[in-house]
Amino acid sequence: MIKDTKLLSDQDWKNLHGNELFVAMLRNKVKLHDENKPKQEPLTDVVDYLEFGTEGLCYYQAENIYGTIKYEVYFEHAIDKDNFISFYTTSRGLDIIKK
Repeated sequence: MIKDTKLLSDQDWKNLHGNELFVAMLRNKVKLHDENKPKQEPLTDVVDYLEFGTEGLCYYQAENIYGTIKYEVYFEHAIDKDNFISFYTTSRGLDIIKK
């Protein structure tokens, strides 16, 4: 199965280092740390959104700190960053309502 994705791999991210696109993506960085999600549970909806829901390129790093997963997400375009923030807040709001 072939799927189109704008999500960069670690090697792609290293290759960008220092050019204008890399600097633009640093300007559109989002940190994500959700205290309400169960520890050790990755945010699969976030990764799915990043893989298929952006117009420009994006890259994320996930780090497990004392059982809580923290994300740093970089976007090529500011509109993708804003759309992601809206998606995430809506998604978590719906999770709270469901409880």
